Amino acid sequence: MFKKTVLLALCFMLILPGLAYAEGEHPASLEKPAGLSVRLDEAGDLLLRLTQPQSIMNLMNEGEYYINYEFDWKINDGPWKFNKSWDRSGDVSLAEYYESTYDLWDVQGCLSNIGHDERNSIDRWVFPESLESDAFDLQNNTYSFRFRYVYEYDDGDGYSHIVSPWSDVASIGKTSAAQIPDSLEAPQNLTGELGKWENGQPYFHFTCDIPESVEEANKLTKVWNALDWKIGSGSWATESGSLPLEKADHMLFDNVDIDPIDEGGWGEINIKENTYYFRMFFELQKPDGTRVRSPFSNVIEIGTPAFYSGASSWATAELDKAAGYGLIPDILKGADMTRPINREEFAELALLLYEKTTGKTAQPASANPFTDTSNPQILKAFSLGITKGTSASTFSPKVLINREQCATMLFNTIKIMAPNADYSIAGVPDFPDQKHISAWAVEATKYMSKLGIIKGDLQGNFMPKATTTVQESTGYGMATREAAIIMTVKTYEAMK
Repeated sequence: MFKKTVLLALCFMLILPGLAYAEGEHPASLEKPAGLSVRLDEAGDLLLRLTQPQSIMNLMNEGEYYINYEFDWKINDGPWKFNKSWDRSGDVSLAEYYESTYDLWDVQGCLSNIGHDERNSIDRWVFPESLESDAFDLQNNTYSFRFRYVYEYDDGDGYSHIVSPWSDVASIGKTSAAQIPDSLEAPQNLTGELGKWENGQPYFHFTCDIPESVEEANKLTKVWNALDWKIGSGSWATESGSLPLEKADHMLFDNVDIDPIDEGGWGEINIKENTYYFRMFFELQKPDGTRVRSPFSNVIEIGTPAFYSGASSWATAELDKAAGYGLIPDILKGADMTRPINREEFAELALLLYEKTTGKTAQPASANPFTDTSNPQILKAFSLGITKGTSASTFSPKVLINREQCATMLFNTIKIMAPNADYSIAGVPDFPDQKHISAWAVEATKYMSKLGIIKGDLQGNFMPKATTTVQESTGYGMATREAAIIMTVKTYEAMK
């Protein structure tokens, strides 16, 4: 009874604003509810989950429209308890009708002022006494429910109503199979990056794709996602007894900002000294208290201690982005970022750019033409046409790559990712050092410069043969590992 008393008090506060009907233009119609489900809670009461279509949420969010909900039910094959027609003006309001015929709080209320989750859903209890019973008998009876929306206004002659169609029927009991799933699909395409608030405090931003089956399950019962985490070589939170990261009130989300300082026990984020690992899972709780958890998503990492050793101060912000986007190939993790990049490293970098941008996994060439490498990443890049060998039988993986070669390899990658794009370089002026650019690299160097992905020095020189030159403040003066990574970040953002 305590639960019901609290609920009735809450409903009383929520319904009163709904009696102030909007003036002026009224909605022409109301869309059918998006979903209704019923389940048994731990106390043996029923819990209805109402999911609203976006059109109803939009009306309520405009602040002028108070949308009421109206429940109806039946037991077994009996008649519906209420089937009131609101298709004409009358002297009786919605609230007055139910107050005179039934317990007002159990079957009608104002939806507009009830906080919804991010999937436009709310939960509402149904108690045995609500259905004029002493207890629910799910072994011998089937309980069916439906609900609809009612918009009420005074047209001058009385109360008029705009009514939605009834929702689909939700049933529980003897003839109704359990609807809550016993398994959940894993989150897809988890990504993460490091950001900073206006006060300079760092935070993590995550996105993921939610499978349709999980969205449907969330209409039946509350499903939430959580981020499992670990720092460096430590244990995962789910394995060590620490708390995973979740949104308040167990919400389902596809993007979220996490401030670890608010979670406790992390201290200050130090991406230069720590590597943060994350993986996501979905979870729901069944009426008997057991939980269903999905498999984990892909693992992402943000920050690598060895990766940042020696990195230039001007490059760290873009390197943070690269780590968040997953654009750092394993071959470059632990490498000195200020050193020149070689052909093997850049080929892996360009290949990873292709795979992250397109979501496709490349396949290596069926036959290896090279005698000086068997690296499958190089063979994938070769098969796609991202790179070529230095001869018919050699790739020269350890040879340093210069800036015109970087531009050409990235240009090839972009054309593979977007074959129908406009690659015109008409109107792009020659560089002051144009005579030093190889004929086969002119188109690529001009196009990459046009996009602003590969810049020259302060005098506009492209420096096509540069692998190590005096570094200028922007960091684009030489083909270093960190500069090459920044090129791929800019390409990734331009393509996305």
